[in-house]
Amino acid sequence: MKVKSVLLTTKSRCREAFALSLKIKAWLETQGVSVDLPAMPFDEKKFQPGIPAADMIIVLGGDGTILSQARSLLNLEVPFLGVNLGKVGFMADVSPHSWREQLSRIIENKVQISNRVVIGFELFRNDELIKYGQAINEIVINRGQLARLINVELDLPGGVKQSVRSDGIIFSTPTGSTAYSVSAGGPLVHPDLEVFLITPICPFLHDFRPLVLSSCETIYAGIAGKHSDAYLTIDGQDGIKVKSGDSLKVFRYEKDFKAVVCPEHSFTAKLVAKRFLKRR
Repeated sequence: MKVKSVLLTTKSRCREAFALSLKIKAWLETQGVSVDLPAMPFDEKKFQPGIPAADMIIVLGGDGTILSQARSLLNLEVPFLGVNLGKVGFMADVSPHSWREQLSRIIENKVQISNRVVIGFELFRNDELIKYGQAINEIVINRGQLARLINVELDLPGGVKQSVRSDGIIFSTPTGSTAYSVSAGGPLVHPDLEVFLITPICPFLHDFRPLVLSSCETIYAGIAGKHSDAYLTIDGQDGIKVKSGDSLKVFRYEKDFKAVVCPEHSFTAKLVAKRFLKRR
């Protein structure tokens, strides 16, 4: 795909991001690329009329900014490219210091796209849908403010049921395997694979191991116990309190997260750079 138009969005209220966005916009326009630079980042919770069409979305910020903008603009089915202004930068391949060289290579060599699984979820209470949405990294059922374990009831494919007493359960995409899931002992999974990960958080007296399932499967989960204090969080940025008897449905969302691939940043090279793997 040849890039002719770009939608440029930045981290909210960040002077560094806005200043750099102006430079990138001016440079792209000298390369014959039309650029739209909205005044504010997009918000998935607000109605967003008239989002301009584009061949690529460039996000200036950290991984958190990319996650929020990806959820907001996912249905456009446009590939995302991140310019790293955060601390981790696992999802942002472009350096704020060498962005001209990197963008030149991307524009000249045409965009390579990685299509990645997105989690869709629906939360029901008394058979009524009370929350739904998508997650690029993960959705998590976790305990509340008190250091008290919760019982998560899992209904897995094939009619297999599991009751896991723990601090919570992580349902992760391969993109999110390097986030919360790996910290809880989950595996590192290549982002192009079409799978889900289920990772328990500090399970107590239970041998439930991190599990990788096909993204074609549907998973159900709920909280057992009258006094359970639990929350459902989405990409670590949005959440809702979960009550005993609620039912969570986890499935593959109909749209993929499309990420621009920089050839010089392979998945394994990133694992080394971020110290998930060691050089020998």
